[in-house]
Amino acid sequence: MVSYQMDLNDERRAVAIEVALESPGNVRRRRIGGPVLVVLGALLVAIGALILGSGSDVLGVAYLVLGGVAIVLGARARAFQRFVLRRAETLVDDAFRSGEVRYTFDDDGVTVDSQVGHGVSYWPSFREWGTMGDYLYLRRGDNKLVLVDGRELAPGELEKVRALVAPHVGNRRDV
Repeated sequence: MVSYQMDLNDERRAVAIEVALESPGNVRRRRIGGPVLVVLGALLVAIGALILGSGSDVLGVAYLVLGGVAIVLGARARAFQRFVLRRAETLVDDAFRSGEVRYTFDDDGVTVDSQVGHGVSYWPSFREWGTMGDYLYLRRGDNKLVLVDGRELAPGELEKVRALVAPHVGNRRDV
């Protein structure tokens, strides 16, 4: 059993957002959605130019503006996703957002104690784990994250956590 207590700060919040940005679902959305938005935007701009040429100013300008917004969003999909995640922080465990949180890793899973409450996430509830720099993360099936700063654990404790996680959570993905 390994216990780890963490206080939320801006660095940890940024790491959680970066982990969320590199999730397979978000990468797939950017890879497909970005080019689709750029093509859609170009089509809207072309339609807007045709409508402006036929004499309808308001509708033509609306199409031009919508097309421009679609092109910018498509070209800057990663930046837009980061903006949304910063605002919502939906992929971070509620207990993590409350400030101070204590994780206890044992044979059953991860026990979370915080100002929000007490709960246990059993190993089958996790679908992925990995590292990002000095951080180790676990992603549950509901896309919530458990984030551990490896610099705050003794080397033996970090290895114990990895030894507990590896046999129970099959998908390892380093970011």
